[in-house]
Amino acid sequence: MNYIDKVLTLEEAAELWGKSTDSLRQACIERNGKPPRFKIGVEARQSKRIWLVTYDGMKRLYGEPMK
Repeated sequence: MNYIDKVLTLEEAAELWGKSTDSLRQACIERNGKPPRFKIGVEARQSKRIWLVTYDGMKRLYGEPMK
């Protein structure tokens, strides 16, 4: 797998893992004083309005992809 293939938009990740983009977006932000589930700057980052996550970060949180 190429390095660029390890970076996914939330939409791509949601499709591969069978999750909603909203649940993945919630995992990227701090909520009610709890830190984000993704390691920001390592497994996820925001580029303008688009959240990007790594394949490895998704695997850590959700296991192997469905597809």
